[in-house]
Amino acid sequence: MFKFFKKGRELNDLAKSFNGLNNMLQELLPQIEMNPSRYQYEENLLTLAYISVVGIDDKMEKYEISMMTKLIVPTIDRGFITVAYAYQHTVGSVLSASEFLGMSEEVNEVMEKGALFHEIEKSLPQAIKNNI
Repeated sequence: MFKFFKKGRELNDLAKSFNGLNNMLQELLPQIEMNPSRYQYEENLLTLAYISVVGIDDKMEKYEISMMTKLIVPTIDRGFITVAYAYQHTVGSVLSASEFLGMSEEVNEVMEKGALFHEIEKSLPQAIKNNI
């Protein structure tokens, strides 16, 4: 029985990460489309890539959550959706925006936990890292 509650808490934690990332994307993507300036949005997009790794990829691995698991992410859909759908809607949007701005290499370096990932990790305040 405790395993059931633990799994529910883990899914809720992942859903919150998807929800938060989607909120940030909903604010940023229209701005990028109106003014596709790489230099204006570079820091924001790299931070979103960092959040994608720490808030989503790492949690999926840690909690052993499959892409077919269903959860509720209110900012994406009112009902249950699969993790795969939420992932494509959020992390996929980060990757698409990086291609649009010509930043694929940098974003991929963050997503693969390269040197740029560690630079961002060092520069973010602990309060922000605690909320991812």
